[in-house]
Amino acid sequence: MNNNHNEQIASLTRELELMRERYLKLLDIHGKIQKENSLLEERILSIVETYSNEKNQLEQDFINAKQQIIHLQDTVNELEIEKQRYKDDCNLAVRLLHQHPNEFLSTTSEQLKTKNESVSRWKRDAA
Repeated sequence: MNNNHNEQIASLTRELELMRERYLKLLDIHGKIQKENSLLEERILSIVETYSNEKNQLEQDFINAKQQIIHLQDTVNELEIEKQRYKDDCNLAVRLLHQHPNEFLSTTSEQLKTKNESVSRWKRDAA
């Protein structure tokens, strides 16, 4: 019976040693996995921060672009109003010319050239 008891103790001791080795391996693997998970978590947080910053920058760029578009639309509207005013002025001038052609001086390119030359002479003489 003593022999049987010794064999049982030896068997249990081997089993205990195997369990201890497995435990140490699992503990080592667990430590490595924790370290790897920590590194992966840091990388993920870094990526999230980078994309968050890019997203914020893109949102700001979008807001700036919208404001610029609104400003440009206002400018276009102002120019459209100004264009219409000039068009109305030109139409009025044409109507006046058609209604009273003799009341306006006819100016040819030769007359303009002569007038410009006399103004230039006058400026030289004044200087």
